[in-house]
Formats: sequence, structure tokens, C-alpha cells
Amino acid sequence: MNLICGINPVIEALTAGTRHFDRLLVVKGLRNRRLSDAIRRATRLGIPLRFEMRETLDRMAGGVPHQGLIAVVSAKPLLSLEQLLETSRSPALLVALDGVEDPRNLGAILRSMEAAGADGALLPERHSAGLSETVDRTSAGALEHVQVARVGNLVHALKTLKERGVWVVGFDAGGQERWDSVDLKQPVCLVLGGEGRGIRRLVREHCDHLVSIPHFGHVSSLNVSVAAGIALYEAVRQRGTVPSPVRPIPARPSAEPQVIGPHPDDEESDPGAAPVPAVAETLEDASPEGEGPDPEAPSLPHVDIHGEEVAWGQGPTVLKPVNSRRGRRLPPGRRKSTRRRPAAQAPSKDQGASKDQGAAEEQKQSAATEESPARKGRGRRRKRKPAAPKATGDGSGGAAPSRDPAAPAPEGNGQGGAPTRRRRRPRRRRSSGGS
Repeated sequence: MNLICGINPVIEALTAGTRHFDRLLVVKGLRNRRLSDAIRRATRLGIPLRFEMRETLDRMAGGVPHQGLIAVVSAKPLLSLEQLLETSRSPALLVALDGVEDPRNLGAILRSMEAAGADGALLPERHSAGLSETVDRTSAGALEHVQVARVGNLVHALKTLKERGVWVVGFDAGGQERWDSVDLKQPVCLVLGGEGRGIRRLVREHCDHLVSIPHFGHVSSLNVSVAAGIALYEAVRQRGTVPSPVRPIPARPSAEPQVIGPHPDDEESDPGAAPVPAVAETLEDASPEGEGPDPEAPSLPHVDIHGEEVAWGQGPTVLKPVNSRRGRRLPPGRRKSTRRRPAAQAPSKDQGASKDQGAAEEQKQSAATEESPARKGRGRRRKRKPAAPKATGDGSGGAAPSRDPAAPAPEGNGQGGAPTRRRRRPRRRRSSGGS
């Protein structure tokens, strides 16, 4: 079983119908438009589908790019020389390859042959590349549409072609004729040599014409696939027709642009088409002679374009940037003001009374906070007793002096004495021993 790697070669093989498909291998999780087209065609033909991991397809392809799709098919059917001559057109256009061992060159030649409409290719059994996955991948599926004949001896095959009226033209660097001086309108077989050595001596001796392609640079030879493309399209140029069924695309006539306007009998008119003088003349004709225009007739409104009624008559609006006082620069000759701001006034009695009430409320909140349990992990703090009022020098036995209610309250903790200062209790250290 052979493999066809790549989306386009698989689609071409499905279209040609010359291969027997055993199964189609698709990478899991890969979806695109061309891959879906190949799967749809395979499903229509009843070909089994298998979804595998990408590593499996990489191992089967052996380094050939597969684009997530591999077809396991039978070998390409090969023809004999007699069958190839029977199926060829008239005049025949054949290509014989002598010692082309690079599969990429073989695939490129088969692709050029299919594009130029050649009838088939002759490949010797020895010293020639096989029709492998690389050939099919390089030809982009053209291998499925080109007929290939395997011959045991290329020299005997050329003798048979000459007996059938086919002219043999060899392309070699040592040829004495120009490639475009030979008549290629007759049935011809183009012979191309392999990489490096070119056409072998016996094959060269059995050619009717030995032509060469001129070189104008420093390189002494062309690639065999490039030389094949030049030779094939020279035959197409001389014949003037392409053997393959190619239909030219008809040119679409360019239509002239049509402008559709109002109908002559259309009574609707464009109000902006009538000029202003024509309207003034109409008003003058409607008024009696010698009296001027009728004062009761509707007059055209006059709008002052420079007045305030029109938006564009006001001029542009300039937005002034806002500058801070710190960053604003004063003009020269003007000093910065050294006047100080007025001091804050002393608080009134009402304000002092409100401050006393606020201090009393704060004292109550602080007392409630002290009674609440401390944070987790720490001991509770003892509630400190308020400090006793100090004895005064009036001999009243420690009684607090009476205070005038109208006088401002002294600053402190709200208990009539000096503000007390709390002492922080030293934290006990826990012993790490067993005591």
C-alpha cells in the first residue's frame, strides 16, 4: 500500500478516481475548509475515516509534510509504451526522463507536464525515482492526472517511438541547435537528462535533434525541472493550442454608468434651484403698477449672519486655562501681597458650652471602651480610679471649689482636675519551664 500525504494531493486523487483508497487518516481536533472538503468527498465515496494523533501521522509520513491528512491507497497504475501511444492525442507530446533520481525534480516535472497538457511520461525501471509520497506531494496532485509508462530500456523505447512517426528531441548543454529552432508542431518526445551527468551517450546518439537552452549568466546549467517547463511551453507556443480542455473566460462587457433624473412631466421642483432675484421679480409682477410691492404679500425673512441669532455669527469660543495660585506668575512690576490673613476670633460662650458637652461625651465613650473586654490573647486591663482632687489652700478639707457656671470650663478630663496620665502596666513574661 502507498501513502498520499497532503490535503491537495488527496483531493486530486479522490477527483481522478485512479486509486483504490483503503482508509483516510485525519489528525484529531484539526478542522478547516479544505480538510472538510476532503472528508466530505471521502464520505460520499464510502472511504473509511480514522482520526489519529498527530504523532501517529508523523511517524507514518516519515518526514513528508502531511498537513494533517494521509490517504492509504494502492499503487498508481502504470501503462506500457503501447498503451501510452494508443491513448495519446494527435500530435503527441511525450516526455522521456533519463536518470532523474531526485523525487522532488520528478514531481516538479510531472506538475509542469500536467499544466502544459502533455500526454505522458516515460520512466526507465533503473536509475529513476519511484512514484513515492514525496513525488505525489511535490507534484501537488498532478501525478494522479498524468499517465506514466515504465520501460525496461529507454533506447529501445526511443526506437519504437521513431518507428511510430514520433520525433525525438534531446535537451542537453552540448547541443548545437537552439531550443526554438526545432519544429515542435509535429509529434515529438522531449528527452531530459538526470542531475549532474545529463543525457547518457547511447540515448544522445538516438536523438533526432540535440538542442540547448542558452545561458547568459555565470551558471552553466539549469535545473531539469526548469528546463522541462521551458521545453513544454515552447511546444505549446509553436502549436498555438493547448491539448488539454481549457476554456477561455469570456470578458464581461463594461456597462456605461447611467444617471437617472426626474421625469419631464414631474411637477415637483427643487426649492433650492430657483435663485433669489427670480423670486423678487415675481413679487414685483404681482403688485400693481407704480405702487411697489404689496405690503401684505409674504416677504423673505432677513437674517443677520453677524448677529446673535446665528450660531456662527458669535465668533469662536475661547476657553481660558485654569491656573493655580502657586504656579501663576505675576506680571513684571507687581509685587506679591504681604498682607496677612486675619487671625481667628476667640470662641464665644455658646461655642465653649458646646465644647464642654463634646468633651463629656468623649469621656463617656472612653469609659465604656475601658470596660469592654481586651483583644484576644491579652489580659484585661484594670479600671483605673479617677484621681482625687487636690486640697486647696482655703482649708475646706479637700472639697472642690465651686465654679461659676458662666465661666469657661478648664481644659482637662471633664472631672474638674488636671488631666490624668495613664501608666502602661508592664507585660508579664511567661516562663518556658515546667513551673
